[in-house]
Amino acid sequence: MRITVLLVSLLLTLAAAAQGFPGRERRGGPRDGPPKSEEQRPRPSSMPAEPFSALEREMPSLQVDLQLKAEQVAAWRLFERDVRDLAEIGRQRTRYLLALRDPGDKPLPSAADVLTRLADEDRRRSDATADLKRHFDVLYALLDDAQRRMLDRRVVLSQTEPLGTEAPAKR
Repeated sequence: MRITVLLVSLLLTLAAAAQGFPGRERRGGPRDGPPKSEEQRPRPSSMPAEPFSALEREMPSLQVDLQLKAEQVAAWRLFERDVRDLAEIGRQRTRYLLALRDPGDKPLPSAADVLTRLADEDRRRSDATADLKRHFDVLYALLDDAQRRMLDRRVVLSQTEPLGTEAPAKR
């Protein structure tokens, strides 16, 4: 009877010790240090998958908030069109890549076809980004200081806290 109790105790001790061995999932062991406070925990990423789509969602309210003057509207429209074009290029790429996962009855394209398509999209994206930058510079020069600060802040927010995504809970 004593041997049985001893063996059971030994097995339970070994099982408990094995949970703390490296390579196993550990929860709050002594090497982990004290539990992290809410501020110290890494926040879940709300970074947009496609930066120009995130900026595109911001454009309607941004246009209203900027209170554009008549001489600024044409430059805004060019910038807005460029953002929408870049967002659409991103959506087209996503649709193409998703279609590769489930081609249905269509035969899979060759590797050369896939790489050619991706290279063409990257070239189009590069050209469209150059257009956007050129049109942005013209618009930015037409804005007053308050409008520039608003645009600066909102472009950054569109990338760090995009509309349509849930912000991390603050406690």
